[in-house]
Order: sequence, then C-alpha cells, then structure tokens
Amino acid sequence: MPKREFKYRLLFFLGAVIALEFVFWLLTWQVLNIFGIFDTNLAGEQLNFLNPHQAWWFVCIPLLIVVFSYQIYQRNQLIENLGSVKTLRTYIRPVSTRNVFIRYFFIRNALAFLIFALMQPALGTKTVKGSSSDIELIFTVDVSNSMNTRDIEGGETRLTVAKRVMNQLINESSAGRVGLLVFAGNAYPQLPLTADKAAAKMYIDELNTSIISDQGTHISAALQETSRFFSKEKNKKIMVLITDGEDHEGQMKDAYKAIKDKNIEVFLMGIGTETGGIVPQSEMPNARSLKDNNGRSVVSKVNLKMLEEMAAALNGKVFLSNESFPNLSKILTEFNSNTGDKPINLSFEVEHNRFQWPLILSILFLLMLLGREITLKKENIS
Repeated sequence: MPKREFKYRLLFFLGAVIALEFVFWLLTWQVLNIFGIFDTNLAGEQLNFLNPHQAWWFVCIPLLIVVFSYQIYQRNQLIENLGSVKTLRTYIRPVSTRNVFIRYFFIRNALAFLIFALMQPALGTKTVKGSSSDIELIFTVDVSNSMNTRDIEGGETRLTVAKRVMNQLINESSAGRVGLLVFAGNAYPQLPLTADKAAAKMYIDELNTSIISDQGTHISAALQETSRFFSKEKNKKIMVLITDGEDHEGQMKDAYKAIKDKNIEVFLMGIGTETGGIVPQSEMPNARSLKDNNGRSVVSKVNLKMLEEMAAALNGKVFLSNESFPNLSKILTEFNSNTGDKPINLSFEVEHNRFQWPLILSILFLLMLLGREITLKKENIS
C-alpha cells in the first residue's frame, strides 16, 4: 500500500501487546510461586501483600491498551482520508509501530510495578522498637443471647455496636495494652493483655453469641475474672464492661471487692434501650425469637438502674447508647486524661514491607521511557 509507511500496524501492535501480557503474567506467577504466596503450608519466609485490595488498579492496564489502540486507529483513519503520498511525504513523517509498542511497554510496566508497590509486598520480619502508655485496658463483653437483640437504631444487634465501640476505643484511646474477656452464664478470658492492637481488633471482630454455650448473664463472675486478668504491675488499670445490664445471678459483693482491691477504674457501657426488644435465637437478621416456658417471645431490656448501682458501688461511670455509632467523646476524654506515669518500652516483630522493590522498577521504567523519548525527539522519529 502506498501509504503504509505513514500508518501504524494495529494488528501487529495488538499481537505484541497480547504476547507481552502472557509473558509478564507467566513470569509474575512463577516469581510469586517461588516465594510461596500460593502455598499456605510453606515453612519459613513467605511473600504476602499487606494491601491486596489495591490490585483492582490493574484494570488500568486494559484501559491503557484501549487508549493506545484507539489513538493508532484514529491516526490510520486520518492518513487514509488525506491526499496523495506526495502530499503526505511533504507534511508528515513516516511512523514506526515498533516505537509505539516500546513506548507502551515502558508505560505499562511502570504502571504495573507501581500497583505492586501499592499492594505492599511483605517478605520476612523486622524488629520495631517503640514506647507506649502503661495503661492496661480490658474489655469485658456480654455475649449472651440478649446481645443479639435488634433494638438499635438501624436494626443492628447490640453485639455489633459493642464491637464498633471497642474498635474505636482501641484506635483512639491512650491505652498501651489491651485484653478481652467474654461472659454469659460464666466468664472466660479471650485475649491476654497485649500491645498488638491489630490482634485485639481481630479477636473482637470474631466475637459472636455462640462462643459460650452456658447462657445467662453472670456479671459477678465477669468482674471477678477481670480482676484476675490484669497484671500485678502498679499502673493504670481500666475495665470497660459492655452489657445490656441484665444480671441473672447476683452475688455482687465479692465481685465489687475484687475490683476495688486492684484499684481498677470502671466504665459501664450499656447497649440497647430500656423499652427493649425481642431476643432472637441467633444473630441472623430473620432468626426466630426465643420463647419462654409459656411459649411467649423473650424480651430483653437494658437495666439502667442496675448499671447505675454498679457504677455507684465501684466509683465508675455509666454510658448508655442505642445508636449504631455511639458518641464516645466523653469516654475517650476520660481515657486520655488518665495517662500513665511511665511509658513501656516495646519491641515488635512486624512483617518487612518490601514496597521499595517494585517501586524502584517502576521508576526505572519511567526513566528509560524518558530517555528514549528524548532520543527519538532528537532523531525526529515518531
């Protein structure tokens, strides 16, 4: 064709792009496989991504292919509609499909490795040192069936709101170490005091009302177990008791003494309403209601009077909420005004983020693109 030297070979470009994608992802799979990302049973160091959700940015690569292909098509259509070859040679330079593919190659790889950097590949561990407050915070959480009651604004369960409260307090409080204890008909430690707040939030997110088969609301047992759960160190100790306040056991005198003997500061968080709601058999949205011995649906109400009596006995503070996102500003103010006297020196083993590796490759491809574009401009070749 007489105009061939002025037109790009679109099919050649697309074929080269498909071949590039096949080779790139084949090599990527091999590298990831070598580092054990697909083998959950691999012993030793294993590659993983700290932010794998960033992988959705890879949709930009097909979009990049579309942009390049469309520009090539538009250029070819323009040349086809212009005049004679003599006219074209006067005003337009010949083009090189190979140069366009190389330009795409550099841009595409710079983008791909930048996305891998955003995904934050981690390999191995490193030791991180720091300091934290000496405040110990233990959440004592009611996981009885009544915490499945949906008398919260928006129709969420009381336990769902309780989880949200705990996560926010972990994120925004000055506590240095966090622990978790659950109770229903009895009380059980769930997570010992730890400075690893990410682990604490993971345990919180997994809470449900089926983890204790012995149902009921044994608050006195929860208080006594919590008092034993704190360390023996002389530092600030804070307990946040989250419940609907329906105690079925009594026997509070000894529990109060155990809390006072360790100078534990107490915050009582009541979740739900005083008018109450029907208790479902599970946390499922359409679960049937629990029935009493007379066949009537069981109704759970927040016992605010009892919470206030506990607060008076323990010199604590009561907070009540039936909102999906409770306002915790007052609690946080109390927490963060109780800063410890001495910081704790901590040493963590954390995953070693290797985002620099793909980021360096991305920058190298951009620099190679820039160098080639400067060279082509000097040579006046498209």
